[in-house]
Amino acid sequence: MEIKNNSGKGFILIEILIAGFILTSSIAATMYLFRVGSQHLERANISNVLSSKLPQSLNFLKSIDIEKKDGKEEMGDGVTLTWNAEVVSKMRPMLDISEGSIQSPHELILYKVNFQLNHKSTKRDYEIKVFKFKRLVSPSEILF
Repeated sequence: MEIKNNSGKGFILIEILIAGFILTSSIAATMYLFRVGSQHLERANISNVLSSKLPQSLNFLKSIDIEKKDGKEEMGDGVTLTWNAEVVSKMRPMLDISEGSIQSPHELILYKVNFQLNHKSTKRDYEIKVFKFKRLVSPSEILF
């Protein structure tokens, strides 16, 4: 007479369920990591676009008529420059010549410019000082 051992029945079913759970968890974790990686890549791309527009923005701010006090400009690639300026200091220096001292024909102006670069939902704030001069007297009007 043969005695059958039934202790192994159902064990294979539990192994398959555990293996399926492990596989499903691994797939879910991988999908989560792809999503997180994609978000970080998007933020890095936005940061690169803003960083690439910074030199262009600085050159733009140095070249414009800053007496307007504020403005908004499209810099390309979806980047918007918003700025405002305030006068920090004005001065008209004295020139020493052989006959004495005369005032310079130029007024020197120092501006503090706060500006913001915007791209998608990211904003970066900056501050620079811009030095300008304004001609007050033409060279022909200066008497030497």
